[in-house]
Amino acid sequence: MIKMDGNMEAAVARMEEQIKELNRRMDTLEKLTESVHKISVSLERMTARQDTMEAQVGEIATDVNEIKEKPGKRWEAVVAAVIAALVGAAITYFITK
Repeated sequence: MIKMDGNMEAAVARMEEQIKELNRRMDTLEKLTESVHKISVSLERMTARQDTMEAQVGEIATDVNEIKEKPGKRWEAVVAAVIAALVGAAITYFITK
């Protein structure tokens, strides 16, 4: 067995304490890294869901615009039919008279 003097024993004891502290800090950092990784994965999933939702909202907006335009298109068709009928009636009137 090697005999150490007081200074050497104190230095070894300090080193052992520092090693224990470093191990504790490393464990804490590993837990922190794992937490950051989980947050990153969650954020990635949320981003994908948001992209999907944005696409769906775009489709809904397109559908709503189409629905809003239908009455106007119908009205235009009715007006065109009435005008065509009036023009046809006028032409028929002038031809038969």
